[in-house]
Amino acid sequence: MLDEIQIKKIQQDPFDFEDLISKTLVDLSVNVERPETLISIGSHLYKDKDYPTAVMTAGEFSCIVAPSKTKKSFLKSAICAAYVGGKSNSHFPNIKGHRDKDYYILDIDTEQSNYYATRTFKRVNEMTGIDYKNHIPFKMRALSVNERIELIKHLIYNSKYSDDTKLVFIDGIADLMLDVNDMEMSNIIANYLLKWTEEKKIHICVVIHSAFGTSKATGNLGSTLIKKAESVLMLSPTDDTKKVIKTIHQYSRGYSFDEFHFSIKDKDALPYKVDDFKHEFEDEEYNRSTDIIPFTEPKDAFDFPDDDLDSDVPF
Repeated sequence: MLDEIQIKKIQQDPFDFEDLISKTLVDLSVNVERPETLISIGSHLYKDKDYPTAVMTAGEFSCIVAPSKTKKSFLKSAICAAYVGGKSNSHFPNIKGHRDKDYYILDIDTEQSNYYATRTFKRVNEMTGIDYKNHIPFKMRALSVNERIELIKHLIYNSKYSDDTKLVFIDGIADLMLDVNDMEMSNIIANYLLKWTEEKKIHICVVIHSAFGTSKATGNLGSTLIKKAESVLMLSPTDDTKKVIKTIHQYSRGYSFDEFHFSIKDKDALPYKVDDFKHEFEDEEYNRSTDIIPFTEPKDAFDFPDDDLDSDVPF
């Protein structure tokens, strides 16, 4: 929460209105390019052509929302792995990463102990089969709320990773405040996400719990974030065992992907997309996907030539 000194400083600082106008005025004669797609899930038809459904683009933020212990971090790992590439598409053929160089991925965990956080981070390597050196993990459980916020800000703006970062994960965003129902702090956190993504042209994916017994992100923080997010991915168990997780595109500024299901395979403890989901299963494999796409660079596998895309293709 802002203290009295900060509030007085805001009230007393004179505004340079000409500078603010230059930063905010929109010139409608200038063609604005589509934002860079970092992650797509599935595809959609537009003018009889099939296009990847953009879910996470540069300059925006998204939310993964789910009840406690509903494999949120597994989906986060799958999305991170998709951006890295490798054999990640053998786990989730529908999740595609669009990466044309070795950008940094900042992977931040705020709530797990060293053992569980490290295990979660290593899952990306296991899913891709690649030791991607630019996947940079941080565990911030031991830090104070202010330390977490300031360190994340430093990583985005002033660290050696700043200029070549495209994708940032914050699992979980609620640990950047003391009370998720604090309306003032909720707006401050949301505005941080808007500012950081806009100024650095990165995408930030945040993970947050849903309120008990509902499909809504928890607290005033959750309500504020889903109103401003580009995409909200909602996870829910299909039954009390929580063996199979349903994923829907709860909110989107563009096209929505088709819902899909995933489960954790016993032999390697890794997530896999489930094909042809049925509530009753005949075997332990749950009809997991067997379609494996050969290894290739993400830019070659998933990008479309510019001349194949209409300039007015919506997301």
